[in-house]
Amino acid sequence: MVYLIGVNHSLQFDPRPHPAKIVRDKRASFKAHVVEVIETLGISILAEEFSDEAKRKWRVSESTLEQLAKAKGIEHRFCDPTPVQREENEIEQSDSDKRQEFWLSRIQDCKSRNVLFVCGDDHVEAFGKKLIAAGFDVKYGPRWQISDEEIWATHGL
Repeated sequence: MVYLIGVNHSLQFDPRPHPAKIVRDKRASFKAHVVEVIETLGISILAEEFSDEAKRKWRVSESTLEQLAKAKGIEHRFCDPTPVQREENEIEQSDSDKRQEFWLSRIQDCKSRNVLFVCGDDHVEAFGKKLIAAGFDVKYGPRWQISDEEIWATHGL
């Protein structure tokens, strides 16, 4: 089973306290939900649309899911292709279909496990359909969206 969560990517890492209270609050809510789901659904692997390249870009040592996987003693997998994998598989960053196929290939061996997968909210429907077509049972979790307007509003702009 894949438990699929869509997020605003700012929830996937915490380089430093975010200036917007809404981001801090939603990140805390997201983390608490993931911990609850790990326990209630027997999740044995946390997977995400994120990469070591993204960690370097955002200057973070660990993603939120990496931290939780370590704390819970379960497996973690980054599923977004590296630059080398993008080149080898002819995947453009803007090619959502090919990127989602790559994510699927990263968890294809997990059909008998309970997986929590986090991706950008705009990918949830399409990736969920790919998972179902590949034989996964999919459960949809809540979605953590944060609009630019919400972020700017907390800055008083």
